[in-house]
Amino acid sequence: MGDCVVACAMKKESKILRERLGTRCAHLVTGLGMNRTRATLESYLGTHSPSVLVFTGTAGQLDPGLKMGDVVFPRQWCLQTGGCFEADPALVAFLRKRRVRISGAGVTVRIPVIKKQARERLYRSQGASVCDMESAAVLELARSHGVPAVAPKVVSDTAETGILGFRREFEANMARLSEYLDGLLPIVAGFNPDAG
Repeated sequence: MGDCVVACAMKKESKILRERLGTRCAHLVTGLGMNRTRATLESYLGTHSPSVLVFTGTAGQLDPGLKMGDVVFPRQWCLQTGGCFEADPALVAFLRKRRVRISGAGVTVRIPVIKKQARERLYRSQGASVCDMESAAVLELARSHGVPAVAPKVVSDTAETGILGFRREFEANMARLSEYLDGLLPIVAGFNPDAG
C-alpha cells in the first residue's frame, strides 16, 4: 500500500499545508480548474499508488448558513453540468465510525462564482453547501484509478466577503484547515482498503 497524498489546486494552499502538516503525507499541486487537475492527477496516478488521496484547500460558500473559515466535508461532489461523484464509500464508513462528520454535497464549477445572486441560484438548483473548480474531477479520476479519495474544504469566501475576503482571510482560513487536517490525517493513516 502506498502513502497518503494531500493535494491542492493552488501552490499557496499546498505551501501552507506542507509547512504546517509536515511530511506525514506527500503533497501535490494540481493546478486550477478541472482540465489542469485531471492532467496532473492522471500523470501522478500513472506512476504512484497512494493509499488515500485527500484533495483539499479553499471553496466558496453557497449555503447561507456557512461562514468564512468553516471546514466542510461533503459526501459527494457534483459537476454543475450534471453527474455526481461520491467520496470513497469504504473510507467514508471508516471515518464515520471514528466520528468524522461527512455529509452533504459540493459542486464543481468551470468559473468562480462571485456574485451573491449567482451563489443563491446555485445553492437552490444544486443543494450544495460549497463550490470549487476541481473536486468532482478529482473524485471521478481517483475512482477510475482505484484510489480512495475524499475532498474536505475550508470556506474561503462568502456572498458578503467576495474575492477581497478570500485574499484578506486566506492565511487564517488555511490555518483553520491545517488544524482540521492535523486531526484527520492520523485517522486516515489507519485506513486499510483491503481490511474487508
